[in-house]
Amino acid sequence: MRLRTLAMRGYEAARRRYRDLKRACYRYMLNAPTLELHFPCFIEPLSGLRVGDRVAINAFVHIWANQPVTIGDDTMIASHVQITTSTHSYAVRPYRDHRQDAPITIGSNVWIGTGAIVLPGVSIGDHAVVGAGSVVTRDVPAGAVVVGVPARIIKTL
Repeated sequence: MRLRTLAMRGYEAARRRYRDLKRACYRYMLNAPTLELHFPCFIEPLSGLRVGDRVAINAFVHIWANQPVTIGDDTMIASHVQITTSTHSYAVRPYRDHRQDAPITIGSNVWIGTGAIVLPGVSIGDHAVVGAGSVVTRDVPAGAVVVGVPARIIKTL
């Protein structure tokens, strides 16, 4: 039993060191020393992401940044959020042959709730809140609270 305990402690210590090293690499590559990043997460390509100060990206977030994705200061992105700059036109067949890309801008002090989806070309204003599970298909004004599928404004802060 003692050997198993020692092995587990060694494994956990190595895992923490690996996670910390990986987080440091992301911070360096994104030039974001205050980025709070929880793994696993997926960002592709990394060069398409721009983050401000004190941004928090939780686990299981997917960011497809074929066009620029800009995230402002003090923004929190909860787990299982999907942010994508790419879609396909339903007017062109086969669908795979024509990808449409549009940039996404997320303002400062924004909170995006668990499981939300942000689609291409959307801009989310400063101090906005996106409710859990919402699908953001249009721009969100500053200070708005949006929920639903598609996301609709329910309150202004």
